[in-house]
Amino acid sequence: MIITNLCEGGDLMKKFRGFAIGVLVGGILMTTLPSLAATMKYMLVKATYPIYVNNTQYNSPELPILNYEGNTYIPMKAIGELLGGAVQWNADLKRAEIYYGGVEPTENNAFRKIKASGTNGKYSVTGEGRVFEAVMSYAVTDGHTYLLEKNYMLNEGGPAWSAFTLDIQISKDKLPLNGTLSVELFEYSAKDGSKINIITVPLESFKP
Repeated sequence: MIITNLCEGGDLMKKFRGFAIGVLVGGILMTTLPSLAATMKYMLVKATYPIYVNNTQYNSPELPILNYEGNTYIPMKAIGELLGGAVQWNADLKRAEIYYGGVEPTENNAFRKIKASGTNGKYSVTGEGRVFEAVMSYAVTDGHTYLLEKNYMLNEGGPAWSAFTLDIQISKDKLPLNGTLSVELFEYSAKDGSKINIITVPLESFKP
């Protein structure tokens, strides 16, 4: 009788161990599946064909055109600027935003009431900012190259809003023959030094 009970107990232990292992494996699979999904990789190849926007060829060795299973991928910011639009990263909502067709972003968490005027390399940008320690930054780009980058000291630091006026001059030999000249307003993160609260404002579009 004792032997029978031990055998039954042994079978019970085997069943329990099997159940426990099943639960453990199932738990591991359930916890790893989201990780596997989050780390899926795609193999893209460099496109061998050109892309033209309004009869102008897109060409950037640093940001090439890519192809994935017959679908063409072009850097969003570059194509947005070629189309005369603005592309920006919304740090508050954690998303990329594209504005075109006359609709431009005019504010974010750090900048508001932005207006730009000027032509032929001489521009004025006005607005209000509220940034850490009252130091905002701006950079002018033609969509491929940064032509200048400077800091600007506001009268007050955040959370108060402070008015600013930026007088920007770009020499004519640096103006693009085709494309859009834009100014990026931003601040550097006190946490990790990265650019945050970026807002892109078109200054002038050029055509050959």
